[in-house]
Amino acid sequence: MRIAYFEPLSRAWERMKHILWRPFDLTKWLVLGFSCWLAGLADSAGGGGWKWIFDENDFPGRHNLYSDTGSFEELGGALIWLPLIFIVIMAVAAILVLVLWLSSRAKIIYLDNVVHNRAQIVEPWHRLRELGNSLFLWRLGFVVACGLVALVLLMLFFAPAATLSFSDALSGLSYAAMIFGVIIMICFGFVAAFVALMLEAFVIPIMYKFDIKATEAWSYFLPWLKTRPWQFVLYALFVLALIFAFLCVFALVCVLTCCIVGLPYVGTVILLPFYVTYRLFSVEFLAQFDPGFDLFTQAEIPAETE
Repeated sequence: MRIAYFEPLSRAWERMKHILWRPFDLTKWLVLGFSCWLAGLADSAGGGGWKWIFDENDFPGRHNLYSDTGSFEELGGALIWLPLIFIVIMAVAAILVLVLWLSSRAKIIYLDNVVHNRAQIVEPWHRLRELGNSLFLWRLGFVVACGLVALVLLMLFFAPAATLSFSDALSGLSYAAMIFGVIIMICFGFVAAFVALMLEAFVIPIMYKFDIKATEAWSYFLPWLKTRPWQFVLYALFVLALIFAFLCVFALVCVLTCCIVGLPYVGTVILLPFYVTYRLFSVEFLAQFDPGFDLFTQAEIPAETE
């Protein structure tokens, strides 16, 4: 079986033109763009720093609580803030979970809109709620699992850095552990990103096609992945190249529009042809592995290719 990459992308581009330009409907663009924007809400995250660990003067182990009579008062004052910090952390966590839930529900709705060449929110929100909730639970479990693994790796390989202030004899071991930890973290990041890509590109369409839960969709997809792993690895690399090209286009459009394209939702609507093409591309690519895997009706297939 020959697996192509540019042909599915070409078909996705033609189908996108059929959806967005034949005919052009501004209302359709706005609604479809909203579902696309909502679907991508949870696809990026921020990070933090470790600077305080390496600051010898600020490292907690360097302080002598008995050398300063005011140290205990400062510690007591700091403890007063702990309940507030806990509340803030829980509030942020609740917001992130809510965003993940909205994004999961919207991913199914967005795929439904693209497949059926329409722009709806309310009706598919109710009709596809079980699929969206299943996707949310799987993604939540995946995020928690990745967070736990990252925490364990940080404790194993980066915690020894705390000893740098206490004993120079352990410095070499600590630096070696940090370097090895960075390599492990990078590898883990690639694996997690690959799993997330497979979920977005293939597992979600399988869920939608057969109306099954996320775990069942993975069971359906994994035999293909095990049989032809390099085809999917090449797909990931191909997508990486497409993302680089998209970023170049985004930078150009951002300059031409005075950064208007960078605004939330507005930028999604402006760049909607690219987002729709990308969503269609994975479906067209997956259809190569099973001729019966066709999410589109005959009436929605473009009649001609320009």
